[in-house]
Amino acid sequence: MNIHRQAEKIPSWIWHREREGRRHVVLEKSFVLHAAVEQLEMRIACTGEAEIRLNDAVIGHFPEHARHTSAFYAVEGLPGGLEPGAYTLRIELRNTEPMPMHPINMHLFDRSVGCIAYLSGSEGLWLATDDTWETGDGPAEVVCVWGEEPFGDLDHAPPWFIAGGYGDIVVEPVQGIRVISAAGVDAVSGIDGVIQMKGTAGGRIVLDEVESRNERHIFYHLLKQGEWKERRTQQKELDLSRMPELLLELPHELNVRMQVSNHGDSEIGLLWNGAESLQELRHYDGCMTEWLAIPPGSLSATNPQGMRYVQIYVSGDDGRAFHIELRLEAAGAELNQAGQLQTDHDLLQRIYDVSVHTSRVCHQIGLWDGIKRDRLNWAYDIYLAAKTEYSLWDDYSVLKRSLRELGRTPYGYWMNNLPSYTLWWLSSIWDYFFETGDRDFVWEIREDLQRHIAWVKANAEPSSGIFMPDAREEHSFIEWSPMGTSESWACLNAIYGMTKSQMKQLADYMPELGLHWDEPQAELKEEQFIGPSYALLTSVIGIKSGYVEEDSARRFLLDYRLRDPLTPLSAYWLAECYSEYGMHERAWDVIATVWGTMLDAGATTFWEGIRLTPSSDIHHALTTYTAYDSYRMSLCHSWSSTPVVWIARYVLGIRALEPGYARIAFEPHAIEGLTAARGVIPSPKGLIKVEWKLEDGRMIKSARIGEAELARRA
Repeated sequence: MNIHRQAEKIPSWIWHREREGRRHVVLEKSFVLHAAVEQLEMRIACTGEAEIRLNDAVIGHFPEHARHTSAFYAVEGLPGGLEPGAYTLRIELRNTEPMPMHPINMHLFDRSVGCIAYLSGSEGLWLATDDTWETGDGPAEVVCVWGEEPFGDLDHAPPWFIAGGYGDIVVEPVQGIRVISAAGVDAVSGIDGVIQMKGTAGGRIVLDEVESRNERHIFYHLLKQGEWKERRTQQKELDLSRMPELLLELPHELNVRMQVSNHGDSEIGLLWNGAESLQELRHYDGCMTEWLAIPPGSLSATNPQGMRYVQIYVSGDDGRAFHIELRLEAAGAELNQAGQLQTDHDLLQRIYDVSVHTSRVCHQIGLWDGIKRDRLNWAYDIYLAAKTEYSLWDDYSVLKRSLRELGRTPYGYWMNNLPSYTLWWLSSIWDYFFETGDRDFVWEIREDLQRHIAWVKANAEPSSGIFMPDAREEHSFIEWSPMGTSESWACLNAIYGMTKSQMKQLADYMPELGLHWDEPQAELKEEQFIGPSYALLTSVIGIKSGYVEEDSARRFLLDYRLRDPLTPLSAYWLAECYSEYGMHERAWDVIATVWGTMLDAGATTFWEGIRLTPSSDIHHALTTYTAYDSYRMSLCHSWSSTPVVWIARYVLGIRALEPGYARIAFEPHAIEGLTAARGVIPSPKGLIKVEWKLEDGRMIKSARIGEAELARRA
């Protein structure tokens, strides 16, 4: 292969097509150089012992170690240059300990082994692992692209790898950074996210190696969380009183990387912390804590992490002057915002705008639950986050690859190890088809659909339609608010009923999928969903699924008052129920109270959880009630961007009535304090532009798709 002036390409993790079934594999790539090449560099990460040869010469050897799965390591035996000619690069790998698999990450079942590497040099030499490499009995297969689980972002990668394996991650300067405090350092915040730091070092910070790198982890974020906790413990044992210190606040929570240039003549190091709140920064024993060394005259970059506050300590020779250029950049998938809203209602507009930002920043290599934690594809989080997707963005690439990844879960396993999450994934496919009318994608994943439906049906009683009949006495996870065993099982069956109904509709629209689901609807009583001690979500799922009769549903909705424990997840469902019963002011009151509480606390993204009870440390007061406590709670969670959906449906008034917007409802509603609204909702038919205003108590409204008038009425 002639790679002279070959376009640079981010490498992928590759292996033999048999994956873990082939523990000893040889990866080879032949190439031809037509000009002499210098400045050679090769880096590699892999899951096994590796011996690297260039033609017949051994140029590198790495023993099998967990550390080699989480960072690039330099191949030290490269020659000083290569003359024109033919070459073969050969990587021989022996794996005895693959990446761990657990029911919670079983969708990654064939990513337990892999190798990623690149060779670069002058004259445009760039050779990256991909599916054009050979294994001796056929081409290599891509295990996953750069940045995907379980490997995540490797340390020591070229800064441009931030584009990700799909090539759609972009960075932009963080504008409006505020210096909260500076001690022993002069810090000047300039344009394009650049901060000039000058001062005199107070000594060198010495840190031990972290043990987390000696283990393989089921997810990249678990590696990082373990690492942060170790580093934080070390930090607390240090005397940092003489170290120059800088504390920064970003204008919003963002997925941020730092590029650091050392303009001095000696090596400096940065011990830095990132956090979503100042309280987390000060008190959390698992606070983001990392170390970055920058040789003189060079640039080093961190991997992006979700944060709003950054604390930096400068390490260097005691009394030595330093000059650091710090550039902060926000990373995320490149998105074009098609959905828009302009209103004369300040709170409504702010909730919409912050919801948009929350959704945007969670679009990364996947449609993540959050940018601090867990940075993963979770089926229920995606189900809710995708609802926002259809009201905002004109490209669903990130959503589709996230659905594909989860869809790979083998038969016999629940997605994310939760039965309800498999049901939500199936519902996500129906929602995607209903909102987009995209038959091609649904056809593409038909085998996944068939497999998961077969597994769900295998766990249901054919005669009664009861899902998981043997789990009546077990707790079924539905959401984080406390929920009794019997109500959680009833909720699970109500979700099962809704999913089954959606799959039947999908089968009617696309009979070529071969989906069959004929079991009867389970008989559940409404008192299994309505009760004084029941979780809010239990009742709203009972209402949404139709198990609660209309009169009972109305009584519940009229009598209910918001109270802790609560989550934005259940609050959104409650607002939907109110509007479906025509109680739009009550729906708005829910959104204004829950999301307004977050804004009042200074939120720039919306949170995983919520407490309505005031607290001097709202982050510490947050909890998921049944799992994560205190500062581990995410203050940027994609499932909390759903006010966008309610606003599009009930304020702008646009709802699809048939898949692909074949029929559309246009029924806008004014809420108290709102007298005019304009907006855009993307649809497969084109952008739907809505405008309405109140005049003398009457609503003057219009809606258009392109040049066609959808409706105009006074």
